[in-house]
Amino acid sequence: MPDPDWRHLPSLSALRAFEATARLDGFSAAARALNVTPAAVAQQVRGLEADLGVALVIRQGRGLVLTPEGARLSAALAEGFSTIAGGIDALRHDEARRSVRVSTTQGFAQWLLMPALSRFWDTHPEISVSLDVTSTLAELGTGGIDLAIRSGAPNFSWPDTEAELLIRSRYIVAAAPRIAAQVRSAEDLGHLPWILEPRNTAEGGLLAKLGLDRDALRITEIASPVLEVGSAAQGYGLMFGVKSILQPELDAGRLVEVPVEGLPDVGYYIATAPGPRRARVQTFIDWLKRELGSGAA
Repeated sequence: MPDPDWRHLPSLSALRAFEATARLDGFSAAARALNVTPAAVAQQVRGLEADLGVALVIRQGRGLVLTPEGARLSAALAEGFSTIAGGIDALRHDEARRSVRVSTTQGFAQWLLMPALSRFWDTHPEISVSLDVTSTLAELGTGGIDLAIRSGAPNFSWPDTEAELLIRSRYIVAAAPRIAAQVRSAEDLGHLPWILEPRNTAEGGLLAKLGLDRDALRITEIASPVLEVGSAAQGYGLMFGVKSILQPELDAGRLVEVPVEGLPDVGYYIATAPGPRRARVQTFIDWLKRELGSGAA
């Protein structure tokens, strides 16, 4: 099928006015369907006739009838508009069934997102949500992921994305109460065991801010944030964490914040592909900002 030459096609509004006139047998009925005046419809049809150089409708008695040329164009437009409407209906149907796919870290999903999701479904039961739990920022848009929630510096770490702050919190040192009670001075931090993620350069930087040498510490390496928190709650050592993420464990008394100075703030951001967002994705983002967003925590 050849590509349409858009430069030589009449305006869509004129074609729509004529299609409605032909289908509904008159300017008045077409005007009601298009929510315009009969004079406006008549003007569009007459303009289309002038553009094409042929008569499409002629008055007969008190009504209108199609010329042979008008009948051919009417049939073509009816088929074309029906195909367009079918394609749009199919797209809307598929969109109504698509879930909102969210990529986030294990800790954020475990302690912040999952406990709140039931409240989202209380108000939006028609929107399903799928979670992709990973420490790597997934490909947004074309990769099937609608949005990602990550900590970091978005302009540096996530090229070709749009990011907005959800939560600003701070790093803390946390431990089980009996371990935390053993920290009476900054020197005690170097004598107690630690639980760290393997190959986590960020934690290496946090140790340096506390004046600690990783090679001189007793370290248990655990790759899972959930197991890391569980191990810390069991009393296996000190750990770094983001306060807003660990808040449920702190509130429950399973972990205690160890007073230290010099640890930086951290932001959690909502990252999306550039361009317009699906309506369901925007609904979920708006809910996230109302439910979890604080700007600062």
